[in-house]
Amino acid sequence: MLVPPIAEASTVLSSLPFDGMLMIEPEEDDATLANLHDRGTPTLMIGLGEGAPGPGPGVRFDYAGMAEMLIAHMLDAGTRHMPLIVGQSRRPSNLAFRQTHERMMAGAGLTARVHVVPEVYSERGAAAAVLGDLDAGLPLDGVLAPIDAMASGAMAALRQVGLSVPGDVRLATRYDGFRGRSETPPLTALNLGLEEVAQIATAALIKVIETGSAPVLHAPDPLLVIRASPAG
Repeated sequence: MLVPPIAEASTVLSSLPFDGMLMIEPEEDDATLANLHDRGTPTLMIGLGEGAPGPGPGVRFDYAGMAEMLIAHMLDAGTRHMPLIVGQSRRPSNLAFRQTHERMMAGAGLTARVHVVPEVYSERGAAAAVLGDLDAGLPLDGVLAPIDAMASGAMAALRQVGLSVPGDVRLATRYDGFRGRSETPPLTALNLGLEEVAQIATAALIKVIETGSAPVLHAPDPLLVIRASPAG
């Protein structure tokens, strides 16, 4: 069963029969995850952060390593004024990208600028963040938007004001999905090996259902997919 992000998820799930649950990147103190544990539902999490104590079995991602890879690539391309547009929720990826961005920009002697956008307003919120920076006269030669919908919003804002990618502004995102690949130009991103992750997680969930336990596993190392968006 695949359940998309929905309001009142615990209430909806209470009316559905299922033997186990794959949960993608739960937040800190996630209410739905707590509800599943209270029900005794075998649950396996996809997207635990490396080094973070997990409340159960799951597949860990090195989010800090992902952020380092993308930020280093943007800096090597010459980017110096690069805000991070990140989700508001306390999911491990949002926290790791924010911490890593602040650390690496400070280490390079650059100003770390972070825009926090509610995921429900991803595209619109990211566009507003970019336009707000430009209206305020802040320098902007790059944008890092790990969530692909926010990257799309940033691209729309840049097009709106006549700025080209990568001629005027470089842009990168985390997930090498349809949104990033279909942008003009296509966006540099990370191949996260999600097909392999799905296979690993499904096999581990079956083990949880059958035995009550499974080890914490690790996702494959991401691969940087370099496209035109941060060049120039």
